Amino acid sequence: MKEILVVINTMGQAGAEKSLISLLKSFDYSRVSVSLLSIIDRGEVFLDVPDEVQILNKAPSYGPVLGTSGTLYIAGLVLKRLFRRLYILGYIAYAFQNIRLQLKQNKSFQFDKLFWRLLADTTPAPKREYDLCIAFIEGAATYYAIDKVRAKKKCVFVHVNYEKAGYIRALDAKYYQKADYICCISEAVREVFNRIYPEHTGKTKIFPNIIFPEEIRADAKKGKGFDDNFTGTRLITVGRLHPQKGYDIAIPAFADLVRDGYRNVRWYVFGDGNEKGKLLRLITKHNLEGRFILMGSSKNPLPYVADADIYVQPSRFEGFPLTLQEALILGKPCLVTNFEGETGKLVNGENAIVIEPSTENITHALKELIENKDLRDRISHGARHTNLDFPNKTLVFYTIMESGEWSEY
Repeated sequence: MKEILVVINTMGQAGAEKSLISLLKSFDYSRVSVSLLSIIDRGEVFLDVPDEVQILNKAPSYGPVLGTSGTLYIAGLVLKRLFRRLYILGYIAYAFQNIRLQLKQNKSFQFDKLFWRLLADTTPAPKREYDLCIAFIEGAATYYAIDKVRAKKKCVFVHVNYEKAGYIRALDAKYYQKADYICCISEAVREVFNRIYPEHTGKTKIFPNIIFPEEIRADAKKGKGFDDNFTGTRLITVGRLHPQKGYDIAIPAFADLVRDGYRNVRWYVFGDGNEKGKLLRLITKHNLEGRFILMGSSKNPLPYVADADIYVQPSRFEGFPLTLQEALILGKPCLVTNFEGETGKLVNGENAIVIEPSTENITHALKELIENKDLRDRISHGARHTNLDFPNKTLVFYTIMESGEWSEY
C-alpha cells in the first residue's frame, strides 16, 4: 500500500484547513495509507480528521488558533523553539533578511512570514520515507516538506495570490525548485504564481479545493441561526479578522450606508483574529455598536449564512474562498470584491454582484441589493445554479505514486 504524508501549518478554522478535511475524505483508504502532520499542533479542525488518517502530532490541542488564546499559544511555541539548542543564534541573519525583503517588496511587515521557517526547521523530521508528501499550504508546510521529509515525490499547494499574500521569491525560490508539482487552487492563483516563477510553468497544475455541496446544505440545517429577534436586513461575512479580508473598508462603507438612512440593517461577521481590537475601535469610531457585529468564531456558521439575506466578501485578495463557495451553494445573493482570485465562476449581475474594492462601491452595491428584491432573487437563483462541481483530482496523486507523472482525469 502506498503511503502519503500531508503537512499543513495549523488546524485552525480557516478555509485551507477545512478544504484539507475534504481532501482527506476523498482518499481511497483501500489503496493508500495517509498520515497528517500540523506544524503548529493546535486547532479545532483536528476533530474532523477521518479515522483512517494517522495524526503524527503526539498530543494535539483542540484549542483555537485565532484569537488571544491562539496567539499566546503560538507565541509561546515560537519562543520555546527559538531558544531550543540556541537556534536563535543561527536565525538572526535570516530574520533580518526576511524583514528587509518584506519591507522592500510589500512596504509592510507580517510576523507570520517571519516565523514559518523557524517552526519548520525546528519540527522533527519523520523517521520513515513516504511515496508522496503533500504540503497543503504555503509557508511552513512547504518548507518542512522540502527540507525535512523523505519522499519519492513532493507536491506543494498554493491557495492565495502569492504576491499579495506577502510571500517573497528570494526566500522561497529554492523550495519551489525542489518540488515535483505545484498545485494552485485556481487559474487566477496559477497565473500570479507563474508570473513570479516562470521557470516552473510546466509543473504548475490546477487542483481546486474539493467541496461536497450536499454536506454544505446538510450542515446549514444543523443547529439554529439567528435568535436576536431582528426583523431587518441581515448581511453576513465569514472569515478570519485579517487585513486581507477588507473589514477596514467594509466598516466605513457600512457607516455610510447607515448615515444614508439604511438603519434597519445589521452586518454579522463570523471569525476571529489579531485584528479584532482594531476593528472594534473602528466600529466604535463610526458608532456602529450593535449594527456591525463581530460574532467570534463558530464551528458551523452555515445556519447563520442560510438565515442571512446577503453574503458579503470584501476581500483585498483571495484564491477562491470556501466561505464564498458555501454561500453560493446555499443560494445567497453575494456581494464580492474583485479580489483577482477565481472570479471566473462569477458573472456580475447573474450569480453575484462583483465590484472593485472601495468604500464607495460597497455602499452603492449594498443599497442596490437591499432596495431591489428582484435583483436579489435573480442573483440568488444564479448563485444556486453556479457550477461548482470541480472534478475530484485525488486520482492524480495515485498516478504520481505509480508512474511518477501527473495525469489528468
